[in-house]
Amino acid sequence: MDYAQLAEELLNLRVSMSQMRIERRMSKLAKGEMFVINYLGRHENSAYPKDLSRNMDVSTARIATILNHLEMNKLVTRTVDSHDNRQIIVSLTRSGIERYRQYRADMLSSVEKMLASLGENDAKEYVRLQKKLVQTMDMGE
Repeated sequence: MDYAQLAEELLNLRVSMSQMRIERRMSKLAKGEMFVINYLGRHENSAYPKDLSRNMDVSTARIATILNHLEMNKLVTRTVDSHDNRQIIVSLTRSGIERYRQYRADMLSSVEKMLASLGENDAKEYVRLQKKLVQTMDMGE
């Protein structure tokens, strides 16, 4: 098997896929403000900034900038941890929770349509292969 040729084909496909609206919307979940909102929504609506920094693989300064903007838009609050007053906890506000739920519902609907367009067997195979990649690849690579 010529893996170099397959790699070339896959790279070209990924470039094309990046132009798809749904791919652009899904990629928002991996960066910036939507990453933070999604992360908090999936982790009981709160987390420490250092956890956000580590999971987003960005500096704490970048997290502070994102949090400042989200706080200004009343989507998150920062409070002192009652168990350790040296720590700050970031939490979604009601507006932040609503933003999370709405974005997630919209994304799920879009992804469902995308998978339906593949048909049952191909949709299952696509998800199976994506899972396999996540399980077998080094996430830091």
